[in-house]
Amino acid sequence: MNSVHFTINQWEARSLGLSSLAEWQQWAITKNWPQAPEPIVFDKIPPMMRRRMSNLTKLALQTALHISEQQQIDYIIFSSRHGELHRTVNLVESIIEGDDASPIAFSQSVHNTAAGLYTIITKQPIPVTSLSAAEHTLHSAFIEAACYLSENPDHQVLLVDFDEPLPEQYQEFETQPHQGYAFSAILSAGSSYTLQWNKTDKSSKEVTMGYPQTLDLIKHLALGDATFSLSDQRNHWHWVQNK
Repeated sequence: MNSVHFTINQWEARSLGLSSLAEWQQWAITKNWPQAPEPIVFDKIPPMMRRRMSNLTKLALQTALHISEQQQIDYIIFSSRHGELHRTVNLVESIIEGDDASPIAFSQSVHNTAAGLYTIITKQPIPVTSLSAAEHTLHSAFIEAACYLSENPDHQVLLVDFDEPLPEQYQEFETQPHQGYAFSAILSAGSSYTLQWNKTDKSSKEVTMGYPQTLDLIKHLALGDATFSLSDQRNHWHWVQNK
């Protein structure tokens, strides 16, 4: 079994109607999405930049900028399974209809949109990675962070994972209805958490996918679970909080 270690110094998450720990704890217990929630406030993003961003990018950046205030960040990881797929689909459909591709629309549709805009807003030349790895994108981001921290034990990593429901054209691949979300964490070297994983037994019954793994992680963190496991088609992921 493979494993990595790291310390979560701080974490937070945002979705429509969900931002505080108490709100996420209530969601974790009931799994009911808020009814008629108040709009999300994106006050950390400059207005002139905000007006061109998608809701998903704004959600990721608001969460990232809020948690990293007054923090020394040495490395950044933005992870998203689907990224700006809604913008990409709209762009492709526009081209199919014979319209010229908008340079602004294209620049806002690439997978590292949020990562690039974070460094522009903060005016900080910090190394940043943007990654996607199918259903285990979140765990790949934690492994990337742990590898970096093993070589730079005095540094801090900002990890930002975000996603939203698939566009209408891809709804057949959606496994569980959910809202768009963003999760951010400040990580450092240490062993407050151990993440272990092993390959899924191909002879066993196919794993039924539910919520994106990030939402499951938020649930367990909000409830203070010391040990828990998440599974996908390729791996079993085991989390252990070391006291």
